[in-house]
Amino acid sequence: MAHRVDGHAHHGETRYTRATFWRAAARLGRAGAMLITIASASVAAGQGPPPSPPVTYVSGFGEPLTALLLLQNASDLQTFATGQLNFLEVEDLPTLGPIFNSRSCSTCHFQPALGGSGAFINEVRVRNNTAGGPLHIFATDNMLTAGPQKQGGVTIFTNGMASPPLGCQITSSKCNKSPCQREEAKRTTFSTGLKICDPTSASFATGANCIAERQATPLFGLGFVEAVADSTFNALAAGQPPDIRATVKTVNELGATRVGRFGWKDDHATLRSFAGDAYLNEIGITNPDFSAERTTCALNKTKFGVLLDTADDPEDTTDNGGHADIDRFADFMRALAPPPQLPQNNDAQAGHARFDAIGCAGCHVETLTTAANPSSFVPSTTGGVPISATLNTLLASQTFQPFSDFLLHDMGALGDGITSDAAGPTLMRTAPLWGIRARSRFLHDGRAETITDAITLHAGQGAAAAAAFQGLSPRQQQQVIDFLNTI
Repeated sequence: MAHRVDGHAHHGETRYTRATFWRAAARLGRAGAMLITIASASVAAGQGPPPSPPVTYVSGFGEPLTALLLLQNASDLQTFATGQLNFLEVEDLPTLGPIFNSRSCSTCHFQPALGGSGAFINEVRVRNNTAGGPLHIFATDNMLTAGPQKQGGVTIFTNGMASPPLGCQITSSKCNKSPCQREEAKRTTFSTGLKICDPTSASFATGANCIAERQATPLFGLGFVEAVADSTFNALAAGQPPDIRATVKTVNELGATRVGRFGWKDDHATLRSFAGDAYLNEIGITNPDFSAERTTCALNKTKFGVLLDTADDPEDTTDNGGHADIDRFADFMRALAPPPQLPQNNDAQAGHARFDAIGCAGCHVETLTTAANPSSFVPSTTGGVPISATLNTLLASQTFQPFSDFLLHDMGALGDGITSDAAGPTLMRTAPLWGIRARSRFLHDGRAETITDAITLHAGQGAAAAAAFQGLSPRQQQQVIDFLNTI
Protein backbone atom coordinates (compact mmCIF):
# COMPACT_ATOMS: atom_id res chain seq x y z
CA MET A 1 0.00 0.00 0.00
CA ALA A 2 1.37 3.40 -0.94
CA HIS A 3 1.53 6.18 1.61
CA ARG A 4 1.32 9.87 0.86
CA VAL A 5 2.47 12.89 2.78
CA ASP A 6 0.52 15.52 0.88
CA GLY A 7 -2.69 15.39 2.88
CA HIS A 8 -4.67 13.84 0.02
CA ALA A 9 -5.59 10.27 -0.85
CA HIS A 10 -5.67 8.46 -4.17
CA HIS A 11 -7.25 5.13 -4.89
CA GLY A 12 -5.71 2.37 -2.80
CA GLU A 13 -3.62 4.72 -0.71
CA THR A 14 -3.53 5.50 2.98
CA ARG A 15 -4.56 9.07 3.69
CA TYR A 16 -2.41 11.13 6.04
CA THR A 17 -4.75 14.01 6.79
CA ARG A 18 -3.85 17.30 8.45
CA ALA A 19 -5.71 16.11 11.52
CA THR A 20 -3.49 13.03 11.68
CA PHE A 21 -0.42 15.23 11.38
CA TRP A 22 -1.52 17.56 14.16
CA ARG A 23 -2.27 14.62 16.46
CA ALA A 24 1.36 13.58 16.06
CA ALA A 25 2.50 17.16 16.55
CA ALA A 26 0.52 17.33 19.76
CA ARG A 27 2.97 14.90 21.31
CA LEU A 28 5.68 17.52 20.80
CA GLY A 29 4.29 19.87 23.42
CA ARG A 30 3.45 23.58 23.13
CA ALA A 31 4.80 23.97 19.60
CA GLY A 32 2.60 21.13 18.40
CA ALA A 33 -0.40 22.53 20.28
CA MET A 34 0.06 25.92 18.63
CA LEU A 35 0.03 24.28 15.23
CA ILE A 36 -3.06 22.28 16.10
CA THR A 37 -4.85 25.55 16.93
CA ILE A 38 -3.91 27.00 13.55
CA ALA A 39 -4.90 23.88 11.65
CA SER A 40 -8.20 23.33 13.40
CA ALA A 41 -9.50 26.66 12.14
CA SER A 42 -9.44 25.36 8.58
CA VAL A 43 -10.22 21.65 8.84
CA ALA A 44 -13.17 21.68 11.21
CA ALA A 45 -16.56 20.45 9.98
CA GLY A 46 -16.44 21.46 6.34
CA GLN A 47 -15.06 24.94 6.90
CA GLY A 48 -12.84 26.54 4.27
CA PRO A 49 -9.40 28.10 4.70
CA PRO A 50 -8.90 30.76 7.37
CA PRO A 51 -9.50 34.40 6.52
CA SER A 52 -6.78 36.68 5.17
CA PRO A 53 -4.02 37.36 6.05
CA PRO A 54 -2.37 33.97 6.66
CA VAL A 55 -0.50 33.47 9.91
CA THR A 56 3.07 32.34 9.32
CA TYR A 57 4.64 30.10 11.96
CA VAL A 58 7.89 28.16 11.93
CA SER A 59 7.01 25.68 14.67
CA GLY A 60 7.28 22.00 13.80
CA PHE A 61 10.58 22.10 11.92
CA GLY A 62 13.27 19.57 12.79
CA GLU A 63 11.02 16.71 13.89
CA PRO A 64 11.28 13.09 12.70
CA LEU A 65 8.95 11.83 10.00
CA THR A 66 5.36 12.08 11.14
CA ALA A 67 4.65 8.46 10.22
CA LEU A 68 7.61 7.41 12.36
CA LEU A 69 6.12 9.27 15.31
CA LEU A 70 2.75 7.66 14.72
CA LEU A 71 4.27 4.19 14.64
CA GLN A 72 6.29 4.90 17.79
CA ASN A 73 8.92 2.47 16.53
CA ALA A 74 11.45 2.54 19.35
CA SER A 75 14.39 1.31 17.29
CA ASP A 76 14.02 3.80 14.44
CA LEU A 77 13.25 6.69 16.77
CA GLN A 78 16.39 5.82 18.76
CA THR A 79 18.40 5.77 15.53
CA PHE A 80 17.07 9.23 14.68
CA ALA A 81 17.81 10.52 18.20
CA THR A 82 21.35 9.12 18.18
CA GLY A 83 22.02 10.77 14.84
CA GLN A 84 20.57 14.00 16.14
CA LEU A 85 22.98 13.98 19.11
CA ASN A 86 25.94 13.20 16.85
CA PHE A 87 24.89 16.10 14.63
CA LEU A 88 25.14 18.38 17.68
CA GLU A 89 28.53 17.10 18.82
CA VAL A 90 31.33 19.69 18.97
CA GLU A 91 34.71 18.42 17.73
CA ASP A 92 37.98 19.31 19.46
CA LEU A 93 41.73 18.95 19.03
CA PRO A 94 43.49 16.92 17.75
CA THR A 95 40.61 15.42 15.77
CA LEU A 96 39.35 18.77 14.52
CA GLY A 97 40.97 20.21 11.41
CA PRO A 98 43.78 21.08 10.93
CA ILE A 99 41.87 23.31 8.50
CA PHE A 100 38.12 23.67 8.91
CA ASN A 101 35.04 25.90 8.69
CA SER A 102 33.17 24.85 11.83
CA ARG A 103 33.35 22.51 14.82
CA SER A 104 29.89 20.93 14.58
CA CYS A 105 27.29 20.17 11.91
CA SER A 106 24.82 22.16 13.98
CA THR A 107 26.74 25.43 13.61
CA CYS A 108 25.76 25.62 9.92
CA HIS A 109 22.38 23.87 10.09
CA PHE A 110 20.36 25.46 12.86
CA GLN A 111 17.73 27.82 11.40
CA PRO A 112 14.90 27.62 12.43
CA ALA A 113 15.72 24.24 14.01
CA LEU A 114 18.45 21.63 13.96
CA GLY A 115 18.79 20.47 10.36
CA GLY A 116 17.91 23.79 8.79
CA SER A 117 20.07 26.38 7.09
CA GLY A 118 22.12 29.14 8.70
CA ALA A 119 22.09 32.89 9.05
CA PHE A 120 25.58 33.43 7.63
CA ILE A 121 27.94 32.42 4.84
CA ASN A 122 29.74 29.29 5.95
CA GLU A 123 31.69 28.42 2.81
CA VAL A 124 33.80 30.11 0.14
CA ARG A 125 34.77 28.59 -3.20
CA VAL A 126 37.62 29.90 -5.35
CA ARG A 127 37.37 29.72 -9.13
CA ASN A 128 40.99 28.82 -9.86
CA ASN A 129 41.27 26.26 -7.07
CA THR A 130 42.10 22.96 -8.78
CA ALA A 131 42.73 21.12 -5.51
CA GLY A 132 39.02 20.60 -4.85
CA GLY A 133 36.85 21.51 -1.90
CA PRO A 134 36.13 24.87 -0.32
CA LEU A 135 38.49 27.43 1.09
CA HIS A 136 38.95 26.54 4.76
CA ILE A 137 38.46 29.64 6.87
CA PHE A 138 40.01 28.49 10.15
CA ALA A 139 43.11 26.52 11.14
CA THR A 140 44.02 24.78 14.37
CA ASP A 141 47.47 26.37 14.51
CA ASN A 142 46.03 29.78 15.35
CA MET A 143 42.96 28.64 17.24
CA LEU A 144 44.46 28.59 20.76
CA THR A 145 45.52 31.81 22.46
CA ALA A 146 47.00 33.22 25.70
CA GLY A 147 48.16 29.98 27.27
CA PRO A 148 46.84 28.48 30.55
CA GLN A 149 44.09 30.49 32.27
CA LYS A 150 43.05 30.69 35.92
CA GLN A 151 40.18 32.19 37.91
CA GLY A 152 40.26 32.29 41.69
CA GLY A 153 43.33 30.11 41.71
CA VAL A 154 41.61 27.40 39.71
CA THR A 155 42.97 26.47 36.27
CA ILE A 156 40.02 26.61 33.89
CA PHE A 157 41.81 26.46 30.52
CA THR A 158 44.88 24.28 30.95
CA ASN A 159 46.17 24.75 27.42
CA GLY A 160 44.87 28.14 26.39
CA MET A 161 41.54 29.49 25.24
CA ALA A 162 39.90 28.84 21.88
CA SER A 163 40.13 32.25 20.27
CA PRO A 164 36.78 33.77 19.31
CA PRO A 165 35.40 32.97 16.87
CA LEU A 166 37.92 30.18 16.14
CA GLY A 167 41.08 32.14 15.50
CA CYS A 168 41.57 34.77 12.81
CA GLN A 169 39.68 34.10 9.60
CA ILE A 170 41.63 33.62 6.40
CA THR A 171 39.03 35.81 4.68
CA SER A 172 39.96 38.81 6.85
CA SER A 173 42.51 41.19 5.33
CA LYS A 174 43.87 41.78 8.86
CA CYS A 175 44.43 38.11 9.64
CA ASN A 176 48.00 37.24 10.57
CA LYS A 177 47.84 33.89 8.81
CA SER A 178 49.22 30.77 10.44
CA PRO A 179 51.47 28.37 8.50
CA CYS A 180 48.42 26.20 7.75
CA GLN A 181 46.49 29.20 6.46
CA ARG A 182 49.36 30.39 4.29
CA GLU A 183 49.50 26.94 2.75
CA GLU A 184 45.72 26.98 2.30
CA ALA A 185 45.75 30.35 0.53
CA LYS A 186 48.42 29.11 -1.88
CA ARG A 187 46.68 25.78 -2.47
CA THR A 188 43.32 27.34 -3.26
CA THR A 189 44.62 30.52 -5.01
CA PHE A 190 42.68 32.64 -2.51
CA SER A 191 43.42 36.25 -1.69
CA THR A 192 41.32 38.76 0.22
CA GLY A 193 41.09 41.01 -2.86
CA LEU A 194 39.10 38.53 -4.95
CA LYS A 195 35.65 39.64 -6.03
CA ILE A 196 32.39 37.72 -6.37
CA CYS A 197 32.26 35.80 -9.66
CA ASP A 198 30.11 37.18 -12.47
CA PRO A 199 30.14 34.35 -15.03
CA THR A 200 28.69 36.69 -17.69
CA SER A 201 31.43 39.35 -17.37
CA ALA A 202 34.33 40.06 -19.69
CA SER A 203 36.84 39.54 -16.87
CA PHE A 204 35.42 36.09 -16.19
CA ALA A 205 35.66 35.23 -19.89
CA THR A 206 39.35 36.08 -19.85
CA GLY A 207 39.97 33.74 -16.90
CA ALA A 208 40.06 36.19 -13.98
CA ASN A 209 40.05 34.53 -10.58
CA CYS A 210 37.05 35.16 -8.31
CA ILE A 211 35.12 33.67 -5.41
CA ALA A 212 31.63 32.37 -4.65
CA GLU A 213 30.07 32.53 -1.20
CA ARG A 214 27.59 29.90 -0.11
CA GLN A 215 25.28 29.28 2.80
CA ALA A 216 24.27 25.84 4.01
CA THR A 217 21.25 24.17 2.45
CA PRO A 218 18.39 22.98 4.71
CA LEU A 219 18.22 19.24 5.32
CA PHE A 220 14.51 18.81 6.08
CA GLY A 221 12.85 16.05 4.06
CA LEU A 222 16.03 14.90 2.33
CA GLY A 223 15.26 11.24 3.05
CA PHE A 224 12.48 11.51 0.48
CA VAL A 225 14.80 13.20 -2.02
CA GLU A 226 17.40 10.44 -1.64
CA ALA A 227 14.64 7.87 -2.17
CA VAL A 228 13.62 9.21 -5.61
CA ALA A 229 14.69 6.92 -8.45
CA ASP A 230 17.15 8.20 -11.05
CA SER A 231 14.58 7.46 -13.76
CA THR A 232 12.21 10.00 -12.19
CA PHE A 233 14.79 12.79 -12.52
CA ASN A 234 15.70 11.77 -16.05
CA ALA A 235 12.05 11.75 -17.10
CA LEU A 236 11.47 15.09 -15.42
CA ALA A 237 14.27 16.76 -17.37
CA ALA A 238 13.19 15.16 -20.63
CA GLY A 239 9.67 16.53 -20.20
CA GLN A 240 10.71 20.13 -19.52
CA PRO A 241 10.39 22.75 -22.29
CA PRO A 242 13.71 23.34 -24.13
CA ASP A 243 14.05 26.89 -22.81
CA ILE A 244 14.16 25.70 -19.19
CA ARG A 245 15.30 22.10 -19.62
CA ALA A 246 17.51 20.94 -16.76
CA THR A 247 20.91 19.31 -16.92
CA VAL A 248 21.01 15.93 -15.18
CA LYS A 249 24.35 15.45 -13.45
CA THR A 250 25.47 11.93 -12.62
CA VAL A 251 28.05 11.22 -9.93
CA ASN A 252 30.09 8.14 -9.10
CA GLU A 253 30.01 7.44 -5.39
CA LEU A 254 30.08 4.43 -3.11
CA GLY A 255 30.53 2.07 -6.04
CA ALA A 256 27.55 3.23 -8.09
CA THR A 257 26.61 5.91 -10.62
CA ARG A 258 23.53 7.89 -9.67
CA VAL A 259 21.86 11.23 -10.38
CA GLY A 260 23.24 14.00 -8.18
CA ARG A 261 20.69 15.87 -6.08
CA PHE A 262 22.45 17.30 -2.98
CA GLY A 263 24.54 20.44 -2.72
CA TRP A 264 24.46 23.66 -4.73
CA LYS A 265 26.11 21.92 -7.71
CA ASP A 266 24.49 18.46 -7.33
CA ASP A 267 27.77 16.95 -6.18
CA HIS A 268 26.18 14.06 -4.28
CA ALA A 269 23.44 11.49 -4.79
CA THR A 270 23.37 9.90 -1.33
CA LEU A 271 23.14 11.28 2.17
CA ARG A 272 26.04 9.13 3.34
CA SER A 273 28.38 10.67 0.76
CA PHE A 274 26.94 14.12 1.40
CA ALA A 275 27.72 13.68 5.11
CA GLY A 276 31.20 12.24 4.56
CA ASP A 277 32.24 15.07 2.25
CA ALA A 278 30.98 17.71 4.70
CA TYR A 279 32.68 16.03 7.67
CA LEU A 280 36.04 16.25 5.90
CA ASN A 281 35.69 19.60 4.17
CA GLU A 282 33.76 21.59 6.75
CA ILE A 283 35.10 20.15 10.01
CA GLY A 284 38.29 18.44 8.90
CA ILE A 285 37.37 14.95 10.13
CA THR A 286 38.64 12.13 7.96
CA ASN A 287 36.21 9.22 7.72
CA PRO A 288 35.74 5.84 6.03
CA ASP A 289 34.55 7.42 2.77
CA PHE A 290 36.93 10.42 2.75
CA SER A 291 40.03 9.14 4.53
CA ALA A 292 42.76 11.43 3.17
CA GLU A 293 43.61 14.64 5.04
CA ARG A 294 43.57 17.87 3.04
CA THR A 295 46.94 18.80 4.56
CA THR A 296 49.61 17.66 6.99
CA CYS A 297 50.47 21.26 7.93
CA ALA A 298 49.94 20.65 11.66
CA LEU A 299 50.90 16.99 11.88
CA ASN A 300 52.57 16.21 15.24
CA LYS A 301 52.79 19.92 16.08
CA THR A 302 51.76 21.34 19.45
CA LYS A 303 50.68 24.71 20.81
CA PHE A 304 50.58 25.45 24.55
CA GLY A 305 51.15 21.73 25.02
CA VAL A 306 48.17 20.70 22.88
CA LEU A 307 48.72 18.25 20.03
CA LEU A 308 47.14 19.83 16.94
CA ASP A 309 47.04 16.84 14.60
CA THR A 310 48.08 13.23 14.64
CA ALA A 311 48.33 10.55 11.96
CA ASP A 312 45.29 8.54 13.00
CA ASP A 313 43.24 8.67 9.81
CA PRO A 314 40.45 7.96 9.40
CA GLU A 315 39.57 9.80 12.57
CA ASP A 316 35.91 8.79 12.31
CA THR A 317 35.81 5.00 12.39
CA THR A 318 33.05 2.42 12.07
CA ASP A 319 31.93 1.02 15.43
CA ASN A 320 30.99 -2.56 16.27
CA GLY A 321 27.40 -1.82 15.33
CA GLY A 322 28.38 -0.88 11.78
CA HIS A 323 28.04 2.90 12.15
CA ALA A 324 30.55 5.71 11.85
CA ASP A 325 29.62 9.30 12.66
CA ILE A 326 28.87 9.95 9.00
CA ASP A 327 26.33 7.11 9.09
CA ARG A 328 24.68 8.70 12.13
CA PHE A 329 24.47 12.02 10.30
CA ALA A 330 22.84 10.24 7.35
CA ASP A 331 20.40 8.48 9.72
CA PHE A 332 19.37 11.83 11.17
CA MET A 333 18.90 13.51 7.79
CA ARG A 334 17.10 10.52 6.27
CA ALA A 335 14.39 10.55 8.96
CA LEU A 336 13.95 14.34 9.16
CA ALA A 337 10.41 15.33 8.29
CA PRO A 338 9.72 17.80 5.48
CA PRO A 339 8.86 21.34 6.54
CA PRO A 340 5.28 21.46 7.85
CA GLN A 341 2.83 23.12 5.50
CA LEU A 342 0.33 25.72 6.69
CA PRO A 343 -3.32 26.10 5.65
CA GLN A 344 -3.85 28.36 2.63
CA ASN A 345 -6.33 31.21 2.65
CA ASN A 346 -7.89 32.65 -0.53
CA ASP A 347 -4.93 34.92 -1.27
CA ALA A 348 -2.43 32.10 -0.86
CA GLN A 349 -4.51 29.86 -3.12
CA ALA A 350 -4.58 32.62 -5.74
CA GLY A 351 -0.82 33.00 -5.30
CA HIS A 352 -0.37 29.27 -5.91
CA ALA A 353 -2.19 29.59 -9.24
CA ARG A 354 -0.07 32.61 -10.21
CA PHE A 355 3.12 30.78 -9.20
CA ASP A 356 2.24 28.12 -11.75
CA ALA A 357 1.01 30.56 -14.39
CA ILE A 358 4.14 32.73 -14.50
CA GLY A 359 6.40 29.71 -14.97
CA CYS A 360 7.97 29.22 -11.53
CA ALA A 361 6.72 25.64 -11.37
CA GLY A 362 8.73 24.73 -14.45
CA CYS A 363 11.88 24.34 -12.32
CA HIS A 364 10.38 24.50 -8.83
CA VAL A 365 8.42 21.30 -9.46
CA GLU A 366 5.73 20.89 -6.83
CA THR A 367 5.52 17.13 -6.40
CA LEU A 368 7.85 14.17 -6.68
CA THR A 369 7.27 10.51 -5.84
CA THR A 370 9.81 8.18 -4.26
CA ALA A 371 10.70 4.74 -5.56
CA ALA A 372 8.79 1.64 -4.52
CA ASN A 373 11.85 0.14 -2.83
CA PRO A 374 14.45 2.77 -1.87
CA SER A 375 16.63 0.19 -0.10
CA SER A 376 17.55 -1.19 -3.53
CA PHE A 377 19.77 1.87 -4.09
CA VAL A 378 20.07 3.76 -0.77
CA PRO A 379 23.51 2.71 0.48
CA SER A 380 24.12 0.74 3.64
CA THR A 381 26.24 2.19 6.44
CA THR A 382 30.02 2.05 6.28
CA GLY A 383 29.72 -1.20 8.23
CA GLY A 384 27.19 -2.72 5.82
CA VAL A 385 23.98 -2.09 7.79
CA PRO A 386 21.04 -1.36 5.44
CA ILE A 387 18.27 1.10 6.25
CA SER A 388 15.62 -0.53 8.41
CA ALA A 389 12.65 -2.27 6.85
CA THR A 390 10.37 0.15 8.70
CA LEU A 391 12.08 3.26 7.36
CA ASN A 392 12.24 1.77 3.87
CA THR A 393 8.48 1.27 3.97
CA LEU A 394 7.89 4.81 5.20
CA LEU A 395 10.04 6.27 2.42
CA ALA A 396 8.62 4.07 -0.34
CA SER A 397 6.07 5.35 -2.90
CA GLN A 398 5.67 8.67 -1.13
CA THR A 399 4.45 11.75 -2.95
CA PHE A 400 5.91 14.90 -1.42
CA GLN A 401 6.06 18.61 -2.24
CA PRO A 402 9.61 20.04 -2.32
CA PHE A 403 8.96 22.62 -5.07
CA SER A 404 12.19 21.67 -6.82
CA ASP A 405 13.38 19.34 -9.53
CA PHE A 406 16.78 19.12 -7.74
CA LEU A 407 18.47 19.38 -11.14
CA LEU A 408 20.90 21.89 -12.62
CA HIS A 409 19.67 24.95 -14.53
CA ASP A 410 21.58 27.64 -16.34
CA MET A 411 21.12 30.72 -14.16
CA GLY A 412 23.26 33.11 -16.17
CA ALA A 413 24.59 35.95 -14.04
CA LEU A 414 23.11 34.30 -10.95
CA GLY A 415 25.49 31.36 -11.37
CA ASP A 416 28.29 31.10 -8.82
CA GLY A 417 31.10 30.97 -11.38
CA ILE A 418 32.44 27.67 -10.02
CA THR A 419 32.85 24.53 -12.12
CA SER A 420 32.24 21.22 -10.38
CA ASP A 421 32.62 18.38 -12.86
CA ALA A 422 29.60 18.60 -15.22
CA ALA A 423 28.17 21.56 -13.32
CA GLY A 424 29.59 24.57 -15.13
CA PRO A 425 29.93 28.15 -13.83
CA THR A 426 26.32 29.17 -14.55
CA LEU A 427 24.68 25.88 -13.57
CA MET A 428 23.00 25.74 -10.14
CA ARG A 429 20.70 23.21 -8.51
CA THR A 430 17.10 24.36 -8.17
CA ALA A 431 16.69 25.29 -4.53
CA PRO A 432 13.67 23.55 -2.93
CA LEU A 433 11.15 26.10 -1.71
CA TRP A 434 9.47 24.07 1.00
CA GLY A 435 10.06 25.75 4.34
CA ILE A 436 11.17 29.01 2.70
CA ARG A 437 9.25 31.00 5.32
CA ALA A 438 11.85 29.90 7.87
CA ARG A 439 14.80 31.39 5.98
CA SER A 440 16.33 34.78 6.79
CA ARG A 441 18.49 35.06 3.65
CA PHE A 442 17.89 33.73 0.16
CA LEU A 443 19.78 32.41 -2.88
CA HIS A 444 23.06 30.49 -2.70
CA ASP A 445 25.07 33.35 -1.20
CA GLY A 446 22.36 35.06 0.84
CA ARG A 447 22.40 38.16 -1.38
CA ALA A 448 18.61 38.47 -1.24
CA GLU A 449 17.03 39.80 1.95
CA THR A 450 13.45 39.00 0.91
CA ILE A 451 11.66 36.40 -1.16
CA THR A 452 10.69 39.16 -3.59
CA ASP A 453 14.36 40.08 -4.04
CA ALA A 454 15.24 36.45 -4.64
CA ILE A 455 12.64 36.11 -7.38
CA THR A 456 13.62 39.29 -9.20
CA LEU A 457 17.32 38.38 -9.13
CA HIS A 458 16.67 35.21 -11.15
CA ALA A 459 18.50 35.22 -14.47
CA GLY A 460 19.28 32.78 -17.27
CA GLN A 461 16.60 30.10 -17.44
CA GLY A 462 14.81 31.84 -14.57
CA ALA A 463 14.67 35.27 -16.22
CA ALA A 464 11.29 34.81 -17.93
CA ALA A 465 9.54 33.80 -14.71
CA ALA A 466 11.21 36.69 -12.86
CA ALA A 467 10.01 39.14 -15.51
CA ALA A 468 6.49 37.70 -15.34
CA PHE A 469 6.50 38.15 -11.56
CA GLN A 470 7.60 41.77 -11.93
CA GLY A 471 4.73 42.27 -14.35
CA LEU A 472 2.18 41.37 -11.69
CA SER A 473 0.41 44.02 -9.66
CA PRO A 474 1.69 44.58 -6.08
CA ARG A 475 -1.32 42.68 -4.70
CA GLN A 476 -0.74 39.76 -7.06
CA GLN A 477 2.93 39.65 -6.11
CA GLN A 478 1.95 39.57 -2.46
CA GLN A 479 -0.38 36.67 -3.16
CA VAL A 480 2.55 34.68 -4.55
CA ILE A 481 4.56 35.51 -1.43
CA ASP A 482 1.59 34.54 0.77
CA PHE A 483 1.52 31.18 -0.99
CA LEU A 484 5.26 30.61 -0.59
CA ASN A 485 4.95 31.35 3.12
CA THR A 486 2.62 28.36 3.54
CA ILE A 487 4.70 25.62 1.90
